[in-house]
Amino acid sequence: MRSRLVKGLGRLAFAALAAGAGCAASDGAQDAGQRSATLAQVDVAFTRDVSGSRLGMHGWFARTRPAAMSRAATLLGVGHDDEIGLDGCVLVDGAAELDRAFRGEAAADVQLLDAGRVVLRSPSDAIALERRRYPDLTPEVAGVVYGSSEGASLAIEPGGVYSLAGDGGEEIGPFITSAMAPRAFPSLETPAWRRGADLELRWSEAGEVSDPLLLVVSSGGAHALHCRVRDDGAFTVPHALLDELPLVGAPATISATRERAAWFTAPGLGNTPGQLTLGLRDVVPLVDAANNGER
Repeated sequence: MRSRLVKGLGRLAFAALAAGAGCAASDGAQDAGQRSATLAQVDVAFTRDVSGSRLGMHGWFARTRPAAMSRAATLLGVGHDDEIGLDGCVLVDGAAELDRAFRGEAAADVQLLDAGRVVLRSPSDAIALERRRYPDLTPEVAGVVYGSSEGASLAIEPGGVYSLAGDGGEEIGPFITSAMAPRAFPSLETPAWRRGADLELRWSEAGEVSDPLLLVVSSGGAHALHCRVRDDGAFTVPHALLDELPLVGAPATISATRERAAWFTAPGLGNTPGQLTLGLRDVVPLVDAANNGER
């Protein structure tokens, strides 16, 4: 569940959700006598790894009570990477976060709203996001989510402008926005690492003024180390943090993501803007130097 919901990317949309606390949706929806808060987010990521390149898309248009926003964000997989200090790292236990959200006292009551047909356009192509019912994982979250259909593909054009447009549905009205993709993949080098040593990471610089880069060291399970760093081509992960990850014998990986964002408004979202993010991500294995380069 968590692998699908939580991305290793920084999420400015969580800050937007917090900023929109108490904002009434334009249709005046009420929840237990309180004004509602909304979160609209569509994430698009082009990922390169040893198996090639692939497109991933997912999004939602959600409404909940202001008092339940923190729990709702966790249930929806909205991360907190944007809250990590620059050149800082945070250990994340996805399973524990979900357990805490499920044990919360106040019901989240997350309504996933229908925004109608949503289309993403590249400079040379277009693709519609697949609309489907949210899986019955919890009675607190219900409605429609958007994602990639099986085998979905779209031209990868670093530096190209991508636009997102929604025709509008019964609950969310029409909208349109566009964002420029990062100019290059990070081209993360495959590092060799020994238990008890710092991890030296290298990648290609962006060659432009850019947002922070997100690095994620994953043990293949719920545990991961998230680092928000300067996009200057190098970062050292302290071994004291790595020692807390179950990396030995695990199919550990490292990802590096460049990301750009754009905002949009739509009837039904009230005063809280939605967000489109475009990411270029490299994923490489973490090589165990003590085992002759084998995991």
